[in-house]
Amino acid sequence: MDNEFYMVFVEGENTPTNKHENQEKAEKEATRLANKLGKKAFILQSVSFAKPDIKVDSFESACEYLELEHKFAICGNDNKHHKAMVSLYKLITIAEAWNKQDEFVPDFSNRNQYKYFPWFQYNDNTAGFVYAYTHDAAAYAGTAIGSRLCFKDSNRARQFGEQFIDLWNDFLLFK
Repeated sequence: MDNEFYMVFVEGENTPTNKHENQEKAEKEATRLANKLGKKAFILQSVSFAKPDIKVDSFESACEYLELEHKFAICGNDNKHHKAMVSLYKLITIAEAWNKQDEFVPDFSNRNQYKYFPWFQYNDNTAGFVYAYTHDAAAYAGTAIGSRLCFKDSNRARQFGEQFIDLWNDFLLFK
């Protein structure tokens, strides 16, 4: 188990106080405290852990989650593609944070691992792309499939496509 550790708890005391990297060190500490205080000392072993539920719902929160400093040195501000490149960078960063939370690492050499990505279609009424559905890739990777923008399941891909539709439109359209 990652981050396994041991702690000593003394009956009736405000313990545990120190983490020990192995059982031998914890046993020494337990014996020392039991003899010093004249009380039973118990060795506690970590068996699992809970992760905090960090909501990644924006580019800024994704950077915070990934511990990144964001800088937009992609191309000059006068370049007609600047907005699209910044939007793509934001989408990739958010997708990376979501996949890290989901413990999903897209592996295109693994033909048995399904990868889902949002699919869009142009809507004349909105003058922009709208989320249409998700598509999966397992046995192939085409140029339409962005390996940095795929997810572990269809629901996650749908949520990403709907939630960040403005960024997608900034990336996909000349605006």
